[in-house]
Amino acid sequence: MANMRNTVLTTLAFGLALLVGACGSKQPQNQTSPGPAMWLVSDADTKVYLYGTVHILKPEMQWQTEAFNTAFADSDAVYLEADLSDEVQASLAGILPPLAFYSDGRTLMDVLDAADEKEVVEAAEILGLPPETLNMMKPWFASIALSQIHMVKTGYEANSGVEKIIAAKAKTAQKPMRYFETAEQQLHFLAGLPEASQIEFLVASAEAIEDRPEMLDELVADWVSGDVKGIADLMAGEDVMGDRTVYDVLLVKRNRIWAKTIDQLLEDEAGTFMIAVGAAHLAGPDSTVVMLEAAGDTVTRQ
Repeated sequence: MANMRNTVLTTLAFGLALLVGACGSKQPQNQTSPGPAMWLVSDADTKVYLYGTVHILKPEMQWQTEAFNTAFADSDAVYLEADLSDEVQASLAGILPPLAFYSDGRTLMDVLDAADEKEVVEAAEILGLPPETLNMMKPWFASIALSQIHMVKTGYEANSGVEKIIAAKAKTAQKPMRYFETAEQQLHFLAGLPEASQIEFLVASAEAIEDRPEMLDELVADWVSGDVKGIADLMAGEDVMGDRTVYDVLLVKRNRIWAKTIDQLLEDEAGTFMIAVGAAHLAGPDSTVVMLEAAGDTVTRQ
């Protein structure tokens, strides 16, 4: 169980929406594609690049375009969603158990009705996972575990994710790192969901494993080709999250806070900055891009 906890922690900064997908047969596009979408918002003395990421990728994926490398090189500091360094993950291990596991005598199967239990058991069986290994997990954590195991089994690796690579590049280039959130906050976003919403989140993940095993491949293909509409069609809706509460907590409310932070950055600091967050946060009607435009900023696709 400890190994599973440590593995799952590496994906908790996921642009959390990405965990409802899994990969199938569609092959990611190569570096001859236009490249992941990037935007620029600026004022007289500040430039902010907004770059959509995928938090878990296949190792062979090539995504660093000339446009990305130029923007990164020009940036004085880099923002990510949260710091998920090894040191931070180690510190989370102490607070995870009460948030992720039942200790009151209940089990996961106790809180699921017959139809939901059937979906979860079928997803576990597809993964070759004995359903009882999930039984002490709360629904949100079981959702993360199923999605993570599915991704790993089909060739995706958190260490190949965009944020991991950007963080390493920033360290090498001695660029300051800044974060919108803490990893502990991200744990609480999920653990703090109402139980009914956690169950909906879990069932949505289980159904994706059963019915849409190609979903993450589709998302990655849209992302690496810069197809923001495709990303929005896949991710920017409450159905993929389970219910409206999950959608609001994991996407809408966070996007609203980030947009305000970016506006404050434009007002307070001069220089060039790169902001790299999950692609789902930069697509659709509730995206950070749309919120910045609604606040009067000019956001230009690069």
